[in-house]
Amino acid sequence: MRRFALVLLAGLPSVLGAQGFGLYELGTCTMGRAGAAAANPCPDGSAAFFNPGGLAGLSGTRLSTGVTLVGAYGSFTDDFLAHQTDLDNPLIPVPNLYIAHALSPQLTVALGAYAPYGLETKWPTEDFEGRFVGYNTKLQAIYIQPTIGYQASPILKLGIGVAYITSRLELHQRADLSTQAVPAALAALFPTPLPPGTRFSALGVPTGTDFADATLEATGTGVAVNVGAILKVSDRLSIGGHWLTRRAIEYDGTAVFDTVHTNLALPISIGPLPAGYPVDNLLAGQFLADSTLGDGNVGTSITLPPQGSIGFAYKVSDTWTVMADYQVVVWGWFSSIAIDFENPRSPDLALSPNNNDTHGFRFGAEYQYSDKVTLRGGYLYHTAASPPEFVTPLLPEGARNEFTIGAGLTLTPKLRADLGYQYIKQNDRRGLVSTSAGNTGLYKFKGHLFGLGLAYTF
Repeated sequence: MRRFALVLLAGLPSVLGAQGFGLYELGTCTMGRAGAAAANPCPDGSAAFFNPGGLAGLSGTRLSTGVTLVGAYGSFTDDFLAHQTDLDNPLIPVPNLYIAHALSPQLTVALGAYAPYGLETKWPTEDFEGRFVGYNTKLQAIYIQPTIGYQASPILKLGIGVAYITSRLELHQRADLSTQAVPAALAALFPTPLPPGTRFSALGVPTGTDFADATLEATGTGVAVNVGAILKVSDRLSIGGHWLTRRAIEYDGTAVFDTVHTNLALPISIGPLPAGYPVDNLLAGQFLADSTLGDGNVGTSITLPPQGSIGFAYKVSDTWTVMADYQVVVWGWFSSIAIDFENPRSPDLALSPNNNDTHGFRFGAEYQYSDKVTLRGGYLYHTAASPPEFVTPLLPEGARNEFTIGAGLTLTPKLRADLGYQYIKQNDRRGLVSTSAGNTGLYKFKGHLFGLGLAYTF
């Protein structure tokens, strides 16, 4: 169980939408302008996330929904054999939903459902060196946020939302028989009993022998606050910012170990066990009675970090608007994890991922091509959350350059569609596939994101 716990030490992976395991593609309109929205959120209710102050001044009732499809592509190439393993991720949908209603010209209420933190990474189990660190990880953190936007004065908009968070964590990892200690019952059968702590590798079991498939599933809930403001400096220039508070989610769940057949046999007789005796029968029997790899309940805490942005929007002309945001995510709060195992044979762990804060620079533009067509584009750059000593199959992320394009299409006087595309090029980064061997290979990643949104005004 101790080795399985190292999954959580990895800090959890990303779906390539943002750094760490963050997501920022939570509205197709905003995605088209590279996420620059702090001073000028799109008028579709998505301000509930990007800046609650931007809800103030909206008219009528606005319902918008959308989905971002995330295609993540990458590989790991080891230094020794130049063996390349490709990421096996599915196309991941990230939905969002917003509804905003103006109670008066000054006061707007809204409800948003979005996922600012989430992930999935999936590697093949066949011949991938990192499967013993983790081969499939999923995290969902959905925020359901009632929000109020208020026009405090002709030049100042304020907003606040309180988000209920529901989160689910699922982790998969293989266990390597060669690294496991020989159980005392088996060690005692040798003519000269084996010293305590002797590993199966000392008995000739090859490194990389799968014998168990470990699964951890856990859920947790919490509450966070999202506040924002926009100041209209002039008819052309606005500045704004928002802040989403951190929340430590307490997860409770189970750890389960399923058998993976080794198809090995004893090369010599050991006590009453004859040569040729199946090792799989041995592992399924009494000899693992004192193993730490036992099913049971598990609990841990993961901090969903605070994040915020500040930026400006400038109306260059009647048809052109440019925007720029600085975004920070305080991943430094995600620096330690305490893991509690109910199984008394599995010692509790205190782990230290020591993630770095990330800094993002977003630049976007909109061009009003016609009454029915708005064109968008943007560029953003992000620093990395993972420190150099902890780039793993679960979080092989690094600094990124990203490019976006998008369009808004007026389909009817009340119905609008938004389209977006985002290309992500991550810098190549050295990393590990074994927590005991250091960085022994190169991770490469890129991503293609496709967004579709619909907004209806009543």
